[in-house]
Formats: sequence, C-alpha cells, structure tokens
Amino acid sequence: MKNPRNEEALKVSWVGLWVNVILTVFKFIAGIWGNSAAMVADAVHSLSDFATDIVAVISFRVVKKPVDLSHNYGHGKAETIASLIIGISLGVVGFGIVWSGLHRLVDFLGGEPLSRPGILALWAAVISVNSKELLYRYTIRRAKKLESEALVAKAWDHRSDALSSVGTLLGIGGAIFLGPRWIILDPFAAVVVGLIIIKVSIPITLGSLNELMESSAGQELQRSIMEDINSLPEVKGLNSLRTRRIGGDLAVDLKVILSPDMNLVEAHNIATLIEKRLKKIHKGHVFTSVHVEPEGFQDPDEIWTSVSQVKSGDNVASFEIPEEAKTRPVLCVG
Repeated sequence: MKNPRNEEALKVSWVGLWVNVILTVFKFIAGIWGNSAAMVADAVHSLSDFATDIVAVISFRVVKKPVDLSHNYGHGKAETIASLIIGISLGVVGFGIVWSGLHRLVDFLGGEPLSRPGILALWAAVISVNSKELLYRYTIRRAKKLESEALVAKAWDHRSDALSSVGTLLGIGGAIFLGPRWIILDPFAAVVVGLIIIKVSIPITLGSLNELMESSAGQELQRSIMEDINSLPEVKGLNSLRTRRIGGDLAVDLKVILSPDMNLVEAHNIATLIEKRLKKIHKGHVFTSVHVEPEGFQDPDEIWTSVSQVKSGDNVASFEIPEEAKTRPVLCVG
C-alpha cells in the first residue's frame, strides 16, 4: 500500500531535481557567454544541488519499500542517511565557497584584476536567486508538513544556492554598474554566504548522526506520550518509555503498570487502546511495543537503573523521583 507522505516527499524531490537541471544548464551557458567566472562557479554549486537531489529521490524510493523480513522496521533510515549526505554536502560546498572567496580576495588585494562580466550573467544571477528562493519556500513548507528532515536539508540546500547567487549578483552588478573596483563585492559576499551555509549544515549533519545512533525522539514528544498514557484511569504509571525515529517513522517501546486484579483480556484491551493512541501522535507510521506489568511486581533492579537514567538527564525529560523509588512504580524515560 502506498504511503501518501513518502509519495509527496518523492514528488517534492523530483520538482527540485528538474529545477536544478534547468538552472545548472542555464548558468553554465550564461557564465561562459557572459564572461563570468563567478557565474560558472555558481553553476557548479547548482550541479552539486542536482547531485543531492538524486540522493533525495533515491532515498525516498527506498523509503517507499514495505517492511520485510530483512527490515522489520521498514526502510525509513534511508531518509536519515540522505539527510546526512546532504548536510555534509552543504558543509563541503560552504567551505569551498569560503576558500574560493578568500583566494579571490587575496588575489584582488594583491593587484590581480578580476574579469568584468556581461549583462547575461547578471540576468542569470537574478533568475537564480528568485527561482531558488521560491524552491526553498516550497520545499520547506512541504518538509514541515511531512515532518521530513531530509526535505528540510534539501530546502536549505536550495537556499544555500540562492545565497551564493546573491553573492554572484553583487559581484556582477557591482562590476557592471559601479566599475571594476567594486568587483571585490563578489568574493567578499561569497565568504559571508559560505560561512552561513556551513552554519546551516552543522545542525543538519549532527541531527542525522544522532538519529542514526538511535537518539530519543525528543523530550517534548516523550513528555506528551507520558501525559497521554497516564491520563487513562486504568493506568497506574509507566515503568519505562523509549522512543526513536526511523526517518519519517517513529518507534515507541513502553512498559505500562496496571492493576494486578485485571484479567488477561482486560489488560490486553488496555494495551491495544494505548497502541491506537500512540499511532495518532505522529504523521508517519508508528511502531509500538506495549508491555504490561502488574502493579507492585516490577523488577527492583530495573527500577533502580531507570531512576539513574532519569537523574542523568541524557536525552530524557526531567521528573522528580521520590525517596521510596526502590519500592514503588517509577516513571522512567529511556
């Protein structure tokens, strides 16, 4: 069965890919005919965007595959891997832009003249800035709607191209309208833009690495789950709660404490109700595992370990732990 979220994400990726194909060809032509080394460099940046678009398209095609015997939790990590590749690519591109800009600044200040571009290169820069900014806004809206980190990374990839084109526009426009002395605006703006791109790439890359290392889905989501489950009158508490993201999907494992007087059918019905509620907290698919424990029969060693985890504050929400924690059910977030 087709997943609407993955289908929409794939569609967004295809839109970005074809826009980048057209822009890359147009920029190369404008840079060569317009005598603009800056525009040719901008075209190379768009070419790198095209490469990451291919990565995004491939990843979402993989994500569409259903759960199988080899991948019990689906193929959602492909989206995380794509986000990581795009984040690293952004960092490399940003560093390249900074390095190139600094090199051209040193050459210019050393007396080496920079070529004066033509009007075609200027128009290409204007079109590039506007089209890539529109593409950024289109992609970021879809990314937030679909809760896709890979699309967020692609959106910023588009904006990084728009920002680099702003630097190109300043350099070309300054050279054409203000004279050769103002060509220095191009490499100076490139350095600033490159630093911005590097700054954007860091949280994208680190976020993807954390997800690949099975970090929790976040304190806010965990707290929301705990409050929702504890609102059920039959639930006496939670002994543990573990969450992790699988690309656009979510996995939730918890141990819920119920009255020991409940029969098996009643406990099963409560567990099923909890699973249904968990599946409503996330737009993607939610893998759930609900373990039922009778009140007063928790493993003391497990409870004490859980208390230590909560006190450590590592990827967990902060809760007050009572002194008698060793002898009564404890709320735990793992």
